[in-house]
Amino acid sequence: MIMKYINKVRIAVVACSALVAASCTDYLDYNTVPEATDPAADKTLWENISENEKLTDFAAVLKRLGYDEVLNASHTYTVWAPQNGSFSAEELNQMDSIKVERQFLKNAIADYAHRETDINDTVVYMLNGKLVKFSNKNTDMLAFDGKDILPNAANPAVFNYPSTNGLLYITSAPATFRYNGYEYLRESEDMPSMMGAYVKHYESRELDEINSVKGAIIDGVQHYDDSVIIVSNMLTDRILRAQLNNEDSLYTVLIPTDEAWSRAYDKIISYYNYVDKIPYQDLNSNQVGLTPGASWNSKMKKLINLMDASLGKTEVVLTAAPVGAEISETGAYWSDSIAKLLLTNNFVFSEKGKFNTKFQTGKSFKESDSIISTTGNWLSNPKALDELTEEVVELSNGHARIIQDYPFNPEETYAPVIKSRNVARVITATGYKSTSESIDRTLLDPNMCVLDDENETALRYVKTNVPDFSTALSEFNFYIDDVLSTTYDVSMVLVPACIEDPDMPESERKPYSLYVDINYADYENGALTLVTKRFDGETLVSGNSALRKVDPFTGGKDKVDTIRLGRVTFPVCYAGTDAKPNIKVMYPFNMMMDKSCERNLRIANIIFEPVVEEEEE
Repeated sequence: MIMKYINKVRIAVVACSALVAASCTDYLDYNTVPEATDPAADKTLWENISENEKLTDFAAVLKRLGYDEVLNASHTYTVWAPQNGSFSAEELNQMDSIKVERQFLKNAIADYAHRETDINDTVVYMLNGKLVKFSNKNTDMLAFDGKDILPNAANPAVFNYPSTNGLLYITSAPATFRYNGYEYLRESEDMPSMMGAYVKHYESRELDEINSVKGAIIDGVQHYDDSVIIVSNMLTDRILRAQLNNEDSLYTVLIPTDEAWSRAYDKIISYYNYVDKIPYQDLNSNQVGLTPGASWNSKMKKLINLMDASLGKTEVVLTAAPVGAEISETGAYWSDSIAKLLLTNNFVFSEKGKFNTKFQTGKSFKESDSIISTTGNWLSNPKALDELTEEVVELSNGHARIIQDYPFNPEETYAPVIKSRNVARVITATGYKSTSESIDRTLLDPNMCVLDDENETALRYVKTNVPDFSTALSEFNFYIDDVLSTTYDVSMVLVPACIEDPDMPESERKPYSLYVDINYADYENGALTLVTKRFDGETLVSGNSALRKVDPFTGGKDKVDTIRLGRVTFPVCYAGTDAKPNIKVMYPFNMMMDKSCERNLRIANIIFEPVVEEEEE
């Protein structure tokens, strides 16, 4: 399993015979043909078809595929037979017989007797499992899949030709065969090849021995006269959470052209540059502090040495590529696999969803609209998707959209903003710990804090707990989860002490004065190693001389304050692994006796925002 968030659900594509048996009604009137005075009533379906001069082309196809015997048997069927000239018999003769049977013959035949006199329009399960609309009943405009049904030549008052084993209708044209979402991805000759190949990679097939009809045992091996194959696909149903082979569902599937696939893949994979071994600092190994009562100044050097010594330097080794994988090198395998997963992660939408109905109706989206994918991601401005849609293909269970480019914002999909309060370690000179705090949004003073996100119910932050009488300083170390191999603008959200006491006098309100360091894996002298650098508001600096020139960040006196720390570029990706870079927030060492700054740290978030606009310039 590559990504932590992947949920696995199984799908099964059952053969048509099993689907029909499970889906159609079993009432007696569907299995019996009403008595009639029509001359055709004494003949089988095959006899009525083969003797009708309007159906010679259709009869020839039936005969070639052995359906003359099927429609001569006692089983009850309804046939909607297309008249001569409405299809090309020559083209069908040149097609693979399995394809002709499934897309043409079984798309014209259904179990049971479906009468035109039923009160309401109905949807008929065909032998190939497709659902086709039988409409305009009790009118002279009877239709099947929107194609006109011709009146009975011998009895114009009715449309059907009653037969001993079912009902026959003659249609002006064949019912249109439509792929469902899964079939279109796997079988359509018109579909771009790259996404189809990716879907096929996840497909598995298994014989359903219980529902298959056993034949002879030859050389000790069981053979089957009628095999039912269960087709499973981990990508479509387990990862994308969509039963694209279910004819009763309604989905819209986005399919990029091969050129669009390649462009999006190249862009996304740059964010997921994995290496076989990712070094990082294990901050959970120790908690460092001076002995209570010790002098900070006299022990400063010792404290620094203790801090460095306690940082457990370790590495994560990625799981090797499986045997037989197209890409054998471990890092490249991870990069390729995750990039493709994220490329397709928001490509399926349920048309039945409250916010997705325009996929079904065909109405244009507005910039203010939002849509939700089957993976549960909210995506804004679907109007851009409309603009990038090259073609809309009608499916038997929804629609496919051929798109010219990747339509979604990186920050909502493959390159999200990272917000962290993941405290990995707290250091204080006297051993005090930290707590997690929360203030209900209804209690917040708008002069101090206004929450931007309407879904946030409270301001949450972490806080050190050094008593007022103490002269101790404190330090926070935060792990930053799921960092990608890209450039981020980094900021820190400071919470003022007065938010806990809005009536605090102005004279008692104090700002923070802080340094912020980052530890991550970077290349030095051609090797990947751990480095520690300091933010200066714009970039990162390292080396003693540069560090001494960095002024501490100040703010957070009267209101929740977002402070820009600077910009950092990560050469390797951490997402989906246990490796993490970390941020250290600390006071300058010379502040021990300075009473003008707030002592307890209160931090709502460390924010990493991908710099995506530079990529587009």
